[in-house]
Amino acid sequence: MPKRVHRPAMTLCFTGAPRKNKDQVVRKKAVVVLLLLALCYILGLVTASYLIHHGTRLGSAVTRLLHGKVDPLIVRRDFNQTIYYVTDRKEGPRSNGNATYLGDYAGQVSYGLIKLQIPEDRVAGTEISEDAIKKVEPLDHDTFVKSLQDRAAKPLVVWIHGYRPSFDLGALHCAQLAHDLNIDATILSFDWTSSGSSLGYTRDLLQIPHSTKHLVNLLKTVSDDVKPQRIIVAAHSLGCRLVCLALHKLYSDPNAKNLKLDQVIFLAPNVDREEFDEDFKSELESLVNRVTIYVSSDDNVLLLAKLLYNVDSIGLAEHFSADTNLDEIQSFLYYKKQLPDKIDLVDVSFFSKNDFLRKHRVFLERPVVEDLFWLLHDYPAAKRHLLKYGDNKDPSNYWVIPP
Repeated sequence: MPKRVHRPAMTLCFTGAPRKNKDQVVRKKAVVVLLLLALCYILGLVTASYLIHHGTRLGSAVTRLLHGKVDPLIVRRDFNQTIYYVTDRKEGPRSNGNATYLGDYAGQVSYGLIKLQIPEDRVAGTEISEDAIKKVEPLDHDTFVKSLQDRAAKPLVVWIHGYRPSFDLGALHCAQLAHDLNIDATILSFDWTSSGSSLGYTRDLLQIPHSTKHLVNLLKTVSDDVKPQRIIVAAHSLGCRLVCLALHKLYSDPNAKNLKLDQVIFLAPNVDREEFDEDFKSELESLVNRVTIYVSSDDNVLLLAKLLYNVDSIGLAEHFSADTNLDEIQSFLYYKKQLPDKIDLVDVSFFSKNDFLRKHRVFLERPVVEDLFWLLHDYPAAKRHLLKYGDNKDPSNYWVIPP
């Protein structure tokens, strides 16, 4: 019988190592999970920061993605903003070396530059404080024109404020819009003598005809002497009436026959329908390539003007529901008849506004700024982040910014 050889058990030798390896694998997986969580946290912070500073682009970028066209999402943003100004206000006393302008009509215009420093933590669509204005520098007429000529390769955007703003507030609104749009263009604020008071509507209304001649002269100078790549006029509230009156004068001026505006943009226009029909329809058709009007059914200022002054503004849209027949909307039939194939109506009634006044100051709302961005980049309404009211076979141009 063979002798049985006793062999020592090797169990401990082989079972200890796998347990140790298993623990190491678990630790490695835990480290990987923690690293992934940290990476997600960092990406979340980066995304939040991007949305704060570049959020006005995101919706339209998604829209362009659906169209198969995407520009880089990250855009270099300049926080040093410079805008030109033309104002018919009386000049006030100097303040810290800067020019100031009052709420009184001068009867003549002053020219200059406004330099602003936009806070880097500013959220798109929020207002800029007066501390952002760093320099208000007057220029003589020839220097002003020469400076614009040096930038003639770029589009020129002329901003006309509505009723009430002071010189500083009008400049801040212009700079805010320019900063949010972040377009490669020359920005010029035509600052007419508004009262600076919320109770000054009648005074501002009476001022409009006096300031009209100065806007006429500015547009002629821009067209004849500066000759920018293209001219875009954007106006708000009573400023739209000022534009209409200026175009009325230019239409009958034989020396302005070559003037052509690439786009006219009316934001919450305070222009009476009947007056528009009688005096301004032909002018817009002759002097402007494209007209875009932002309208709203819940604009409190225009509703108040209708109640107190009986102004049936073109900026007031019909209040309608999803089952309303577009052919029954009188305001749309009105526009369709007046300017066929030349005008887009963009209804801003359906998204919530940030505050009571914002229902009139729609140019401060991010959905409107986003749409303006693509409009100024020559994207037609059909390719912007808009909904068309009616089916695609309907030739009408009534669009809605979705809620």
